[in-house]
Amino acid sequence: MEMSSNNKPVAGAEIKVAGASPTDSDQEGRFILNFTASLPGDPLMINDIYKKGFKIVNYEKVANWNISSASELKIVLGRTEVISALRKKYYDIGESNSEKEYRKTLAELEELKKQNALSAVEYDQKVDSMSKSMMEWQKRLEIYALKFACINRDELDAMEKQAMELLDHGDVHGAIRLYEEMKLDSAMTLKIAVRQEAKEDMKLLLPSLVNNFQLLKQADDKVACDSVAHLIYEMATDIKLKLMSVEWFFQRNDPSEVLDQYSLI
Repeated sequence: MEMSSNNKPVAGAEIKVAGASPTDSDQEGRFILNFTASLPGDPLMINDIYKKGFKIVNYEKVANWNISSASELKIVLGRTEVISALRKKYYDIGESNSEKEYRKTLAELEELKKQNALSAVEYDQKVDSMSKSMMEWQKRLEIYALKFACINRDELDAMEKQAMELLDHGDVHGAIRLYEEMKLDSAMTLKIAVRQEAKEDMKLLLPSLVNNFQLLKQADDKVACDSVAHLIYEMATDIKLKLMSVEWFFQRNDPSEVLDQYSLI
């Protein structure tokens, strides 16, 4: 399909994947891949997708596809001249807005310097900091201008729809901020999921930890017992196991300090 064209088919696109004979898309944009040894569920290994004057814009989705006899693999191609024009448009808007803000802030700093509200050293430091920030912004702008230029308006997810609305109003900064905030949210969600999975794994280890704790007590290895008791206390949901850890710390430390640090509620 052609990007942002109301799903217009692209004929004559050559598709090469590992384990299948090369094939071309027909007039309806359809193609069939015949695999000799690969099985359904195996990852699709792309060697090349080519159509003169076009560029694939949904490569990440295609690269994560698994071979299937039932599902259709949708490849979206964008015209290179359209992508280049959109990329330049978004970059120019973002650069123009940032330059206006830069000049405005620079004028404010110069005025403060004239009024002796800012020393020459402070002025130079702030200008240097602004210049570095501007360079970093231009690097980010290069990346995001291309990303935005490759968005397929025929199939927008929630974030892409918001980004397009911002871009259509000339707010490139806002669109970039939206993507970066969503990346942070996604990273945080992943961290929480990993942390939760780790906690579940630790719960499975609790019986082994309790057994090791008892053996270490018999061996009179107090330092090792402290470490294991801490783990049991943190991971256990059973009040009896928490109580076992607290009793150990009562024996090892001042009771008032233990009560301040550990709670069974």
